Amino acid sequence: MKKEVTIFSEGTRMAADLFVPDDLQQGETRPAILLCHGWGGPKSHLNSTYAPFFCTAGFVCLTFDYRGWFESDARIATPDKQPQPDAEGYITVRGRPVREIVDPLDQNRDINNALDYLIGEPVVDPARIGLWGSSFGGGHVIYVAGHDPRIKAVVSQVPGMGPAPDADGFAAPAPQVQQLATAMARGDIGELPRPPEQPESLKGIGDFRTMWRYLPRLAAVHIKVPTLIIDQAEEEYGGRENSGLAAKSAIPGTTLVKYHVFAGTHYDIYQKNYRASAEMARDWFLEHLMGKRS
Repeated sequence: MKKEVTIFSEGTRMAADLFVPDDLQQGETRPAILLCHGWGGPKSHLNSTYAPFFCTAGFVCLTFDYRGWFESDARIATPDKQPQPDAEGYITVRGRPVREIVDPLDQNRDINNALDYLIGEPVVDPARIGLWGSSFGGGHVIYVAGHDPRIKAVVSQVPGMGPAPDADGFAAPAPQVQQLATAMARGDIGELPRPPEQPESLKGIGDFRTMWRYLPRLAAVHIKVPTLIIDQAEEEYGGRENSGLAAKSAIPGTTLVKYHVFAGTHYDIYQKNYRASAEMARDWFLEHLMGKRS
């Protein structure tokens, strides 16, 4: 059973879908999986693939569109000085919806708010929550699992792991990135330009002002829950050393980690390797959220 739901993320409406197993009994709770797509991936893709597949295995599942993408509303940029609120606390402004921007820190806020929503569902067992993420979302679930003790199992496939930190645990913006960020902060540039190094295959605009601050590798060192990492041998976005292999290397040796590599390139995970990867993820969640071995 699927139903449309609304999640409010920092006051903005996010479109989401909740999947509940058909065999759920009155008063029963189930483990749940929050699914986080990559870059600008739509929930509609997850709704026709991974979410119903996991739900058929007995899990409650939640999918969503990030703010500013597809069916979700966008935050509003207001260039003019805001007027004083009226007696009811409202203002009327001229605003521009900010759409198709990939800000990893903003997207992680969306994931946190989706997680809060999911835990509030009466059919969900809050002690058995799993995260599934792919591509940029694969990096997000590593980042979240390294900060949030409510997560009990993780599946991350072909994750985008952000820049590699230096020995002191920092990254730094390139000079041209800093120049553009300064120009935007001073109002010399009104809209975010497309970064010149961004591949044409990626829709929308990556927010270079926050990308360099986004360090899933540092979060990974705090992961203590069972984590399955799925990679593609010919990963084209930075190679495996900046994808699943980076995640595996960063997670402590005391944490249960399984690392699997499929033949093919990044997008093969959704096509020729979809079924095999989905079955691996399902079995991982069955074992570590339900205590069942395949």
